[in-house]
Amino acid sequence: MALKRTILGSASLVALIAFATPASAQTDAPTDPSAETGQEEDIVITGIRGSLSSAQARKQEATAVTDSIVAEDIGKLPDNTVSDALQRVTGIQVQRGAGEAGTVLIRGLPNVTSYINGREIFTGTGRGVALQDIPAELVAGVDVYKTATPDLVEGGVAGRIDIRLRRPFDLKSGITVAGNLRALYSDKREAWSYIGSGLVSGRWETAGGQEFGVLLGASYNKRRYRDQTAFNFGFNPFNNAATGGQDVLIPDTVGALVTDGDRTRPAFNASLQWKPSPNLEIYADGLFTGYRNDYDVNFFVGLPKAGNVTAVQRQPDMVTIPSIGAARPVASAVTTADNFTITSKQAFRQKTDGYQAATGLKWDAGPAQISTELTYNKSRVASTSYIVDANFVVPRIEYQFDMDGTPNIQAFTASGAPYDLTDPANLNLFALFDQNNLAESEQWAWRWDVGHAFDKGVLKNFKFGFRTARRTGTSDGTGENRFGLTGAGTAYPGFGVGGPTDILGGRVGVDGFALPSTEWIRENIDTLRAIAGRPAGAPDFAPTLHFNLVEKNYAFYGQTQFDFTDAGLPLELLIGARVVNNDTKLDATLVNNGVVTPVSGKRNELNFLPSATLKFRVADDLIVRLVGGESITAPEFAQLNPATNIAPLGATGNSSTFGAGSGGNPNLRSIKTQNLDGTIEWYFSRTGSLTLSAFYRKLDGYIQTYSEVEFFPTGAGGALQSYQVSRPRNTDKGSLKGVEIAWQQFFDFLPGALSGFGAQANFTYADGEVEAPPVAGQPTVMQRITPISKYSYNLVAMYEKYGLSARLAYNWRSKYVDSYAGNVPGGLIEVAPVAFLDFSASYDITPEITLSVDATNLLNETYQDSFGGYAATPRDTRQYDRTFGAGVRFRF
Repeated sequence: MALKRTILGSASLVALIAFATPASAQTDAPTDPSAETGQEEDIVITGIRGSLSSAQARKQEATAVTDSIVAEDIGKLPDNTVSDALQRVTGIQVQRGAGEAGTVLIRGLPNVTSYINGREIFTGTGRGVALQDIPAELVAGVDVYKTATPDLVEGGVAGRIDIRLRRPFDLKSGITVAGNLRALYSDKREAWSYIGSGLVSGRWETAGGQEFGVLLGASYNKRRYRDQTAFNFGFNPFNNAATGGQDVLIPDTVGALVTDGDRTRPAFNASLQWKPSPNLEIYADGLFTGYRNDYDVNFFVGLPKAGNVTAVQRQPDMVTIPSIGAARPVASAVTTADNFTITSKQAFRQKTDGYQAATGLKWDAGPAQISTELTYNKSRVASTSYIVDANFVVPRIEYQFDMDGTPNIQAFTASGAPYDLTDPANLNLFALFDQNNLAESEQWAWRWDVGHAFDKGVLKNFKFGFRTARRTGTSDGTGENRFGLTGAGTAYPGFGVGGPTDILGGRVGVDGFALPSTEWIRENIDTLRAIAGRPAGAPDFAPTLHFNLVEKNYAFYGQTQFDFTDAGLPLELLIGARVVNNDTKLDATLVNNGVVTPVSGKRNELNFLPSATLKFRVADDLIVRLVGGESITAPEFAQLNPATNIAPLGATGNSSTFGAGSGGNPNLRSIKTQNLDGTIEWYFSRTGSLTLSAFYRKLDGYIQTYSEVEFFPTGAGGALQSYQVSRPRNTDKGSLKGVEIAWQQFFDFLPGALSGFGAQANFTYADGEVEAPPVAGQPTVMQRITPISKYSYNLVAMYEKYGLSARLAYNWRSKYVDSYAGNVPGGLIEVAPVAFLDFSASYDITPEITLSVDATNLLNETYQDSFGGYAATPRDTRQYDRTFGAGVRFRF
């Protein structure tokens, strides 16, 4: 509290000074030593050494605790995507899928806000943008802020990510033309993909001293990928004669799914900069990002309890399901006669369009600086899915649930001969899911910043500013929209096809299984609607799934920076506060236990967020930082939407619920944190450093996902049926603490060609826990925060000499909790440790032309998770593409 009172007093002082003196402020960002300073010389940093040198300088000169990535050249981040590159940063972890690194975690937490050139940007109704949608070829660099200063837009429990796109004044005078062409081969999909990008920029100075710049950039990314998964789902009690009348835990469903995707990402950006005088800059920026993904999910769904279970083999272990209590034995294998079986084709089509436009000015009026900016954001996410289930009965199936964590399925005829799962003639029409979803969001934001710098004394500068934003969001959907189908597949020529082969190297046993054809479904969707008794054409949105939200944000900040170096003490102190008012209104519908209830709510939150940053230069190459403050992160729009998407599991055998689902929670409140960070940073060369960081976050209301049984009127005549529904909920108190260590160096002291070698290594320890949402009559329970890995590290070997650059990067993270659910063994899903090895190299044929090769997932890593972290109850086994690429990059 003493710190808070001190900061409050300082903030008041800042405000008094601010209103008495004209001034300005811009977002506190690390300085870029590679940025163009107006000379004719092109000093854009190229190569691994230049990239590391520039990134290290940004970190060293920054006020906040940051880490940076700087592109080696135009169109050349260290990795293929922004999210791929970020996984090398100390304290960052990623989750992979769909052929790329997807979700980015800072210090294990997913609550990350994202910005483009300091401006808020988002996808759909989320708070952040899908970083993989930002074309890496257009990126100049990325800054990861692990602490905040008052002038930064609030948000991000663990931090924020600011992507810097290139602008014309970043480049040399005259015309710059650059491009990049790459081809990529995916081994699981056995298909080629390609990426193309280009940039044209011009920068001129008139005889009168005015300066003008124009930049146009474009990127097109076509990617074909395959994800493979084998699964056990459920593990619920079952008993019959084969179990001796004793409850034994047997999965409800066992099978495999293979996702084949064809994804394209078009992108375009433009930037105008004009300096009518040396102290005035006027600019306008525009960005379009697109995402189109046509992907199929090929599903084989074995139902071990949907038939006559004739034999059960048990494992020696006993496990407990919290919702039902008492430890029970777990089956290792089951034999089922006359086994009802499902295969499914799920054909998805997704389209996302994101737009950002901004215009502003910066005026350097001597010691005072004034800046203002108006920003417009719009995002639209639409998806259509046709899911067709087919069914057949297999005379006998032998299921093994744990072959080194992976299930195996063997099908037989009544005589014991192998049953042909690949024959489309087996298929019968069973069910149609006809679904559409649409999410749209729009935002206008305006900010005004004023600052004043001082040449003498300990007062270095002060800044204050104001920001207002209005954002709207809507979403609609059809919901489950399931309809029964009947008839033999053979009555419809082309209905059935053979599925994917070599699933997880043949370990699952269902290679080539027959299932409905995507092409036939798309061409005959109205035929399927007619069979289901539905009218032709796309279904209407369900009124109960409509969601509308309006958020108004007002923020004021003030900060003062002191520098005591001239007084004989090499110490800098930045102190201030940000005051944030969020006014939110939502309209939606909640369906719970079959009861439809309109939800209309208003919420107004006012938060005072003080912060103080101490930067002590112990020596020219040694820095110590200490940062304290508070932060707040509002729930994502989608998390507030109570609408529920549900899907049946069939309630076959003894499954505990008829289906599963997910939805939001309109009662969520913002996450509040009190933060403390400390660093020791030694910079022993331009590309060499050793840093140690420690952090602590006191959490209040951290949001995690939990599941409970809810009832929906999906049965005959509107009868209620049970679904295990996952929703976000605020936890109570919690904490996150940890340590980060990072080292990088080129071995310049070695002779000759050996001096080109270098290395990077970093390690993160993060430990987080929160109080689980209270349960009546139960004591408070502390739970691990999802999805934090306690340990993670990166090891990178580098080489750069004689025009050759190469990197071999290894990334590892320890086990973590994916989610919590009371009706599964152990009450949670735990992911096993995972590691990836990637390689990239390039060679400069000439100063203007570079050839490159790269490869990802060289270890062909296998992802595995389990219920409760028990070896006896494995859940998923997944494998992703290994990719091998080659390309050419040019710049003139």
